[in-house]
Amino acid sequence: MILSPNRLRFSLSLVLLVLTLTLSAQIRIASPYSRFGLGDLSTNNNAWNFSMGETSIGMRSTYHVNYVNPASYMAFDSLSFLFEGGFNSQFVTLSSNLQKVNRNYASLGYLLFGMPVTKWWHTSLGLVPFSDVGYSVATYEQYPGVGNVVREYNGSGGINRFFWGNAFRITKNLSVGVNMSYLFGSMIRDATVFYPDSVYSMYFRAINYVTVNSLYFNFGLQYRVKLKKDIYLNLGGIFSNTTNMSAKTDLLAYTFLVGSSNIESPRDTLASTSGLKGKIVIPMVVGGGFSVDKADKWTIGADYRWQNWSKFRAFDLSDSLVDSWQVSVGGELVPGVDNYSNYLARVRYRLGFVYEKTYLQLRGKQLDAYAVTLGFGFPLRGVKTLLNIGAQFGSRGTTTQDLIKESYFRLVIGFTIYDRWFVKRKYF
Repeated sequence: MILSPNRLRFSLSLVLLVLTLTLSAQIRIASPYSRFGLGDLSTNNNAWNFSMGETSIGMRSTYHVNYVNPASYMAFDSLSFLFEGGFNSQFVTLSSNLQKVNRNYASLGYLLFGMPVTKWWHTSLGLVPFSDVGYSVATYEQYPGVGNVVREYNGSGGINRFFWGNAFRITKNLSVGVNMSYLFGSMIRDATVFYPDSVYSMYFRAINYVTVNSLYFNFGLQYRVKLKKDIYLNLGGIFSNTTNMSAKTDLLAYTFLVGSSNIESPRDTLASTSGLKGKIVIPMVVGGGFSVDKADKWTIGADYRWQNWSKFRAFDLSDSLVDSWQVSVGGELVPGVDNYSNYLARVRYRLGFVYEKTYLQLRGKQLDAYAVTLGFGFPLRGVKTLLNIGAQFGSRGTTTQDLIKESYFRLVIGFTIYDRWFVKRKYF
């Protein structure tokens, strides 16, 4: 096949863009709650779903890869190739009864590809975060005869997800799909105990380094039926069974002293393991949702999902986790997709809301999280490409019982490149 100059330029730009995004993929986060479980979970970073309250189970689009429900890939145009990419950034205020601290970070959000294979089979590839770990927390206590005791907890890393998804048309209205994902990454967590009032007391540190490499499957279905002219109802469901993820851990625990020049001097090794193999249990997920849409005019939908995190185990140890659930609603409006005399009429306006009972139960309280989202899809002149911007204003946790409240602003900036690659050219 001979590429035209325009197609060649497009392909080279695409490759360079993918390389740039991949090389800059530094996963960073600033959340003390990422200390627990697998860290801070990434449910859907796609700017389209993100802007609509992360609503996705019943959603489908010609212009977007909705990887939460792989059955939605059947919505791809039969002659199109789709590419999406984007960055995430977050600005967080951490509040306790004693102080407030501001943090921010940025990272790769997603790389997604979608295309048809046959009339009844569409496929997708993607690289997205699965979870992030990033925190630095200190606690201060006093004990009689000992004085002040300082405990520091630090963590970094995360799990990435590379997936290959496929959707199949079973009947005219019913499609099913599956994502086969490869989860990989590492997480490092350490805890240190200091005795600042005691000159002769030895300090203690435990470092736990975990690497994961495992397959993960999630399934979806969608049923699409016409309600009346140009208006459709989409019913969706997702399921992922309990997965025993392969993992290895290195553990080192030792005592040390800190000299006058603030240099650590190790003393005794208390525990040391290297390459210990084990399993991390990712619990089952089920969810359902619906959407109603009029093509290139408007879409509204809602989701519910549940996951039994009380079954979570890491190397046969449990954590402070309980079953979680989440509800979300959202929609998109396009005032006039063909109104080329009014650019604002062709912009895609998105709005949503999400509420979650998180998997964290600390000091007898299950933490809540909620957020309001909005976003825009800006069409570029002369091509079917969108610049997508999504924003989320939310909160998680509480300051009661000496816990921490996170107030955050999340921003996703991405793009959708839509091109027809499978049209047969005619030459005269």
